[in-house]
Amino acid sequence: MRRWTLLPSRTEAVAAGAAALLFALSFPPFPFLFPAFVCLTPLAVIVAREADGGGSPRAAARLGFWFGLLGYACALYWIAIALSLYTKLAILGYLGAIVWLAPIVALAMAVLFGLRRGTGWPMAILLPVAWVALEVVLNYTSDLSFPWLPLGLATSRFPVLAQFADLSGVRGVSFWIAATNGLLADAWLLRTNRRAVAMRAIAILTMLGAGWVYGAYRMRTITLRTVAPIAIVQPNIPQEEKWQEENQGRIAGILSDLTREHLAASDAQLVVWPEVALPGYLVDHPEWTDTLATLSRPTGVPILFGVIDVQFHRDGTYDYFNAALLTDHRGRVGTHPPYRKEFLVPVIERVPFVSPDWFKGLRYFGGYGRGDDPPPMVLPFGRIGVLICYESVFPQLSREYRRKGVDVLVNITNDAWFGRSIAAYQHESHIALRAIENRVGIVRSANTGISEYVDPLGRRHDPTPLFTAETRTYRAQTTDVHTLYVRIGDWLGSGSLATAILILVVTRRRLRRDRS
Repeated sequence: MRRWTLLPSRTEAVAAGAAALLFALSFPPFPFLFPAFVCLTPLAVIVAREADGGGSPRAAARLGFWFGLLGYACALYWIAIALSLYTKLAILGYLGAIVWLAPIVALAMAVLFGLRRGTGWPMAILLPVAWVALEVVLNYTSDLSFPWLPLGLATSRFPVLAQFADLSGVRGVSFWIAATNGLLADAWLLRTNRRAVAMRAIAILTMLGAGWVYGAYRMRTITLRTVAPIAIVQPNIPQEEKWQEENQGRIAGILSDLTREHLAASDAQLVVWPEVALPGYLVDHPEWTDTLATLSRPTGVPILFGVIDVQFHRDGTYDYFNAALLTDHRGRVGTHPPYRKEFLVPVIERVPFVSPDWFKGLRYFGGYGRGDDPPPMVLPFGRIGVLICYESVFPQLSREYRRKGVDVLVNITNDAWFGRSIAAYQHESHIALRAIENRVGIVRSANTGISEYVDPLGRRHDPTPLFTAETRTYRAQTTDVHTLYVRIGDWLGSGSLATAILILVVTRRRLRRDRS
């Protein structure tokens, strides 16, 4: 009996390598759409052959492992660059990320093998079920959640094809793309049967056409309603300078000058500064409160700004939070409750599964507190919900805001630590899906870019260049649409996960009964 090994065969290596490259090319900044619709096809073909030919789920898992390792290694190379600003062990953080993700993809391919072996159903059905179940797992793994690259994100630059996210969320778009991959795999497996191949080609064209028709219809018929002009400030503070105490006064001055100059020529009803625009504790800097009052009071324009918020306890301990605070029209801070970031970046903001108290000595690294149950911020023109940085990749938070009556979402972020890597584009692209899912406009204010406005149809407006100081005023819009996704939630994602588990359980019981 041949001993199992993690090393792939030549066929597996070629398939995993080709699929991984296509997967990495599926997301912004690459202007392609085609790779997403074929990147899973080589995997599906090999897994189906293994399952139909009496192979082993270990072979399917091995294929998934190498696809996940290579695909995420290419798409997430920027982690090594980003973490290097915080620690010399950056390369270990990068390796840890892909070594964590690769086994999960391996498990998904083993599940796909089990689904095929147990049912014999087409890969057009089984592949999207297994893949979307994988995305759900990546979204809900507690401190290690990392739903950074759902397959549906590939449509973020092609909003007409992403419109049905208002029905199913991004999982539905992922399901649709994975189903196309499955149809291609089925066509290849049945390539000697011309009629079967033709039927699957027609199915692919029908699915693509249906997606486009629905998208065109929604983009033509949804009515957009203007909420308010909202200004953003992009101060362009380099990451290596941001946390140096001697620069704190200069940074506040840059923000103040840009804001004052822009408000003089703008009708904005809200100004938005980026994530941790003021790099420190507000309680340690009363001059920051004075600056905010000086800017807001004469104009009556509130300022939403990122800062490190601190909460002291009676026993002398404290927690600190990546937070957003809001001045009122008189420039007062504290009249609105702060928003404290709920979804924290693993390792950088919160070391997984250990007490944040262990890292209090490492200021602003690994020990952030976690916020809970974010309330909307109520302004004269409507309600806004705040997404800080990484939170834009979690669909459930934006949905919860919309359920609470939010009119506009605001995403504040500091992407300076991404450098000029592809990460800034990957990160920014998520808000197009959040806008479509919830049919709200999203204003994005980023320290070094990309700042922009995305309307409720997922269209980008006036994005800023990277690494320039900029100000903009966007006419933020909303809709009166209460989408199926907002009402029901991630029904397709949870349904796919439940279906996969149910089929595997039934198959296992049937095999036990047959043996007995």
